[in-house]
Amino acid sequence: MTNQGFLFTNVLQIPDLFTSAYGVTASAASVIFPLMFIVAVLHENFLVMKDRSDYKGLFVRVVLVVGLMILYERFFVWIVYGTDLLAKAILPHEEFQEVIKTVFREITEKKDLGGFDTRIILTILNYLTYIVALIALGVLNWLRFVFLSLLYVFGPVLIAFGVYKSTSQGLVFWLRSLVAVSLWTVVLSILMKVISVMNVIAIYLPEETNAAAVIAANVLFILLFISVPLISHQITSSGSISGLGSAVVGIGTAFIAKYAVTSHKLPQNKPAPAGGGTNYK
Repeated sequence: MTNQGFLFTNVLQIPDLFTSAYGVTASAASVIFPLMFIVAVLHENFLVMKDRSDYKGLFVRVVLVVGLMILYERFFVWIVYGTDLLAKAILPHEEFQEVIKTVFREITEKKDLGGFDTRIILTILNYLTYIVALIALGVLNWLRFVFLSLLYVFGPVLIAFGVYKSTSQGLVFWLRSLVAVSLWTVVLSILMKVISVMNVIAIYLPEETNAAAVIAANVLFILLFISVPLISHQITSSGSISGLGSAVVGIGTAFIAKYAVTSHKLPQNKPAPAGGGTNYK
């Protein structure tokens, strides 16, 4: 959706920009990991006497931590790049621009909703909706870059602490935060897709559209655009680490979607075909 060439908005630049800082935290993690592993083993040995040991869980944590430490940069890039591809597959930037042009052109020229004149209100509200969407996109891209940079730099330390059960919440927090922040653009793309489809339907099928519902929906979506971080947090806050892992694996479908989804332009001056109001591409 965005121009990925700009510095401080392209999250794929993070590993190159923070190489030195990552080197420091990675070195610290290489010291923390063996210490926490020893503590974890001693703790499990102590629990043996109470018949409450969990060596299987310890083995899983060791494999997970070691795997993340070895594939750290690739895993980070896979998550953020996968969510970027998913966001672009849902709503390509060119498609969104074409939606804006179509909505404004049709409303300002001759279209009307519900049999009475709502062109002025709807035009102003549409301008406001898409302006807020574009502002939200710019702000979220910048904040996303900042938070992902912090997660990238401090990730190795939080991962190293994950080998010990009592401190493994640091690892869960890192994984959950990485997915939640990465999903900001996906959530925003979904919201923009829905409101775009609704506004285009209102333009091409005015006789089937309730003007009051369109206006109310635009107001609602303005609030939702501002609430994208909260929505993304709620998506990833519930469930266990296994459920989070399933979500992480699901992001991989974005790579398939990149090649499976083909974007089509909006019709320039032709009304939508009968029964096909939702197909505006």
